[in-house]
Amino acid sequence: MLIVLLQSLQFLLVIMVAYLFKKIRIFKATDGIVLQKIILNLTLPATIVVGFNAVTVEPILFIMISLGLVSNLGLVLIGGYVWRKKDAPNQSLMMFSQAGYNIGNFTIPFVQGFFPAAIPYIGSFDMGNALMIFGGTPMVVDKMTQQRRSNNHLFRTFLNLFRSPSFTTYIIMFSLALVGIVLPENVLSIFRLFSSGNAFLAMFMVGLYLDIRIDANALKKVLVLLFTRYALGIGLALVFYFFLPLPDIVRMSLVLLALAPIGTVATINIIAYESERSLASFLASASIMVSLVLMTLALVFIL
Repeated sequence: MLIVLLQSLQFLLVIMVAYLFKKIRIFKATDGIVLQKIILNLTLPATIVVGFNAVTVEPILFIMISLGLVSNLGLVLIGGYVWRKKDAPNQSLMMFSQAGYNIGNFTIPFVQGFFPAAIPYIGSFDMGNALMIFGGTPMVVDKMTQQRRSNNHLFRTFLNLFRSPSFTTYIIMFSLALVGIVLPENVLSIFRLFSSGNAFLAMFMVGLYLDIRIDANALKKVLVLLFTRYALGIGLALVFYFFLPLPDIVRMSLVLLALAPIGTVATINIIAYESERSLASFLASASIMVSLVLMTLALVFIL
């Protein structure tokens, strides 16, 4: 338990240091774009390689992919129902704020230091998560709100997924595992070198993007959105942990995933569907801080 608390405090320290450096103008918020490119194209794929190497492909990995799809679909539908009487932009805001998990830039770095053995399960879940946030969720939002903002269809959505280095890495490592190919240690050591910086860079990027400026009316809306998301998330985490007949490490992974913050792509979609950029930025920042607390508490109670 002490290790978990210390690790979480270290993450919080990195976030606060990055935020402080931004406030005193050593860094700018736009510097986070550079870090994001490094993470998405280098350190995160390396972490996935290390985590997936020598994994045995079992039916449980396909179950995790399915859970990533189904949980996203269920939450976006619930979000649409909760604000069904609102106008289209507000209903879209609720739907995007409920579905989509920040796994690559937050959840994987969070578990990387605690349970590297959980990365294949979390990564498999992220494959289903990616299918929804990159195309499935906007299509559902368009259908429920009677808009036509998303031009994606299933085939185009699938092709767009391969623009994501992390998703491509998932597929490559999954394919290698299927045929029983294991990377030798001298090759893996190179990937470990790059993956070792992933958690720090991800938390530092979070700090640079952290935004706590918002007006009172928007704050009330954000509080409702976050309360709905985490009430549903905690309920989902309880179902995952107490009712699914899966190994302990898988159920623990699912609990952390259910409490993960709003995905970056979901935040982009919130802005694209006519919500204010300041609201979306504050919502994403607040979600990260709430998730850090809840995921830490979950580990404290589970371990």
